[in-house]
Amino acid sequence: MVNPLPPGKTTTAHLAAKELGYDIVEMNASDTRSKRLLHEHVMELLSSQSLSSFAHGSAQIEGGRKRVLIMDEVDGMAGNEDRGGIQELIAMIKTSKIPVVCICNDRQHPKIRSLSNYCYDLKFTKPRIEQIRGAMMSICFKEGLSLKPEALDEIIMGANQDVRQVLHHLSMLASGKKSLSTESAKLEASKSKKDLKLGPWDVVKKVFSAEEHKGMSIHDKTGLFFQDYSFGPLFVQENYPYVVPQAAKGSAIKTLDLLGRTAHCMSQTDLIEKVIRSQNAWSLLPVEAVFASVVPGQLMEGFISSQIAFPSWLGKNSRTNKMDRLLQELQTHMRLKISGSKRAVNLDYLPYVLNSIVGPLKRSGADGVSEAIRAMESYDLMREDLDSLLEVAQWPHKPDIMAGTVPLCIFSIYK
Repeated sequence: MVNPLPPGKTTTAHLAAKELGYDIVEMNASDTRSKRLLHEHVMELLSSQSLSSFAHGSAQIEGGRKRVLIMDEVDGMAGNEDRGGIQELIAMIKTSKIPVVCICNDRQHPKIRSLSNYCYDLKFTKPRIEQIRGAMMSICFKEGLSLKPEALDEIIMGANQDVRQVLHHLSMLASGKKSLSTESAKLEASKSKKDLKLGPWDVVKKVFSAEEHKGMSIHDKTGLFFQDYSFGPLFVQENYPYVVPQAAKGSAIKTLDLLGRTAHCMSQTDLIEKVIRSQNAWSLLPVEAVFASVVPGQLMEGFISSQIAFPSWLGKNSRTNKMDRLLQELQTHMRLKISGSKRAVNLDYLPYVLNSIVGPLKRSGADGVSEAIRAMESYDLMREDLDSLLEVAQWPHKPDIMAGTVPLCIFSIYK
């Protein structure tokens, strides 16, 4: 399992296979990788004969040859064409007798979390500037291109440490000028600067990283917000309490003060977001960027002391919507017998209705089932509504409402 951003993942897999004498068959995002295709074709190839005969268009079977399957961009296995592909790939890994190399660009993708349990997780990191500089200086010398190390560093940073883009840029320079000053290199690097689409995990790291801020302007910090202005602020809001700010210098009082000021910024972000969404005031996005990213990052500049947390608001919002839907269904079923609104059902009716149903079960056990059913019928409630009532009425860290009563399955024998 190979991780995102740095180039050369597929090349590394090919070189490793070649060095070890493996025959390679590769499937990437341009191929349809559905459950049916993987099961009918790939499994048959892996279990029968060498794949080199298919790769080279030869019908000859080469016995004893080692084989490897490279699955590129597995995080792109989505939609109707690749439906069921991840599950079939996991089943293939469990039974395959040959190595299967899976390559992804988004390690945090939900599909990859299940796949990673069956893979050796190898993470690729972006090469450092000094690592790239040595190899590029050697190439410049062989090509007769005169570049100072400082000028080459500017080109490397402009390409965001992408080795392939640095090589492309040097090849263009070699076709023209044979020497380049530092200032000229800065100009060339700015022209060829590579724009990257960062994931929310990378964005939140950069928002709070003091090391990253050293080379960032106000426009760069604002740009982090626009990587994903719907998702990024949620990550900032979830993770700012776990940042160790440099400005606090270890003082708990200063840390609390910075946390309070950051919380105030996040509350302003919520107000701006509400105006933007409700009034289509998208011109306020730059203002939101300042309150949601720039100012919190400046106040809490330092480092994140724990693993980056996924926004809990998404799960809480999903549960809120579910509870609202259940209350709406209960109010709809009960509206011929009550006059309350959905809110009244939740606050006023629900405790008493639930007690009239559960009470007989607690007092009389199985003998109270008939009385409980009559209570349900008096409010036009169905068997499924009892599950909804129990779920809406159950609070965290509270005893189970049905504890000590008969199992709910006993209701299935009653009509």
